[in-house]
Amino acid sequence: MGKHSKVSHKFDSALKRILVGCLGLYPTLILVLSILGPITRDLSFPLVVLVEVVVLVPLTQLVSFPLAGRVVSFLEKAVHRVASDT
Repeated sequence: MGKHSKVSHKFDSALKRILVGCLGLYPTLILVLSILGPITRDLSFPLVVLVEVVVLVPLTQLVSFPLAGRVVSFLEKAVHRVASDT
């Protein structure tokens, strides 16, 4: 494996992690902020952030990121299948 292909693989891997992170975090963040908004409305900003982090971290790590990873892997395999069929 040449140096170029190692760099390319690392770049592709990083892009995939970023995509999984965005697909996992954005909808989860919108959902959590929408649900917690009425509850945290009267709290101080640092306390709001603390409450949201306590909810977001386990939810993203245990549910959203693994689900987004599966979706990205499925799409990646589908693209490779289509590319190999042509």
